[in-house]
Amino acid sequence: MARLDWSIRANLKLRHMQLLVALDDMRHVGRAADLLNISQPAVSKSLSEIERGLGLRLSERGARGIVPTEYGECLVALSRDTLQRLEATGERLRHLQHGAGGRVRVGVLPVAAPVLVPRAVMRLRERAPSCRVVLHEAMVDRLLQMQHEEQLDLVVGTVPPASSTSGLIQRVFAEEEGVVVVCGAHHPLAALPRVETSALAAHALVIPTVGTVFRTMVERTLDALDLSVGGALTESGSITAINTLLRETEALSVYPRHLARHYVQLGWLQVLPVTVPRIAVPVGAVWPRHRELGVSAGMFLDMLGEVASELLGPAVRPSGPDA
Repeated sequence: MARLDWSIRANLKLRHMQLLVALDDMRHVGRAADLLNISQPAVSKSLSEIERGLGLRLSERGARGIVPTEYGECLVALSRDTLQRLEATGERLRHLQHGAGGRVRVGVLPVAAPVLVPRAVMRLRERAPSCRVVLHEAMVDRLLQMQHEEQLDLVVGTVPPASSTSGLIQRVFAEEEGVVVVCGAHHPLAALPRVETSALAAHALVIPTVGTVFRTMVERTLDALDLSVGGALTESGSITAINTLLRETEALSVYPRHLARHYVQLGWLQVLPVTVPRIAVPVGAVWPRHRELGVSAGMFLDMLGEVASELLGPAVRPSGPDA
């Protein structure tokens, strides 16, 4: 045990940690070599060097390529944590030396993609020009998995249910002021002063896909309007695709009010004068409870809060005992 402790402290180097993380991510010696910009023999030699120094087998070949052993998984976790801490420290040093800089990795849910996140990025650029924001738009399951793998600092959009956010701090910026029924600007119902809910049934629906956070709220709205999810023309996780279908067909959809206002101002969509039940759409961000936000990520979180307050209303305090 003493020899193993000494080997970890004396022999495990930063390049070894980068190698272990690259192999875990790529599961392939060649792809890991390309990622690290070294040769495949160098990868194999370094891995053998680590294993000899520790006296442990860290990886084995499986059906899905190179996979870590139990010992390997332990060292990969240590390596990820160490590299993340080094990156955060470097960011703080750059912040002290040159003002706010660094990088923020943000997972973006569809509700936040058109307005909230872009405006927060622009505001951050005004206050911290050297800060780089990297955006990844996907469904909630994929983004939370990326966050678990420490590929993202924040996930922003419709706040997932508590059952999906164990171990995460949740900050709700605002309770969205509800939802509305929308259509293309040239839809035959768009010019009417009032639309009865019975008139909606004659038109196809375009709704979010199953598994998206907003889908549950859309289903509750459709139930209240006596509309069937089975009447959907298309299910899509892409706001861009839904917008195009609404503009070029006579389909209808359900949008959060702030998104509807945005597209009405652009002249793309129209809000139908239909009485819709008030359904709150909590918009916010989540991040791991065990990981301290870096300076730049903290600044971006503040920008999101400012923009959300202007779009949606007053901010709400973070939830959880450690928030």
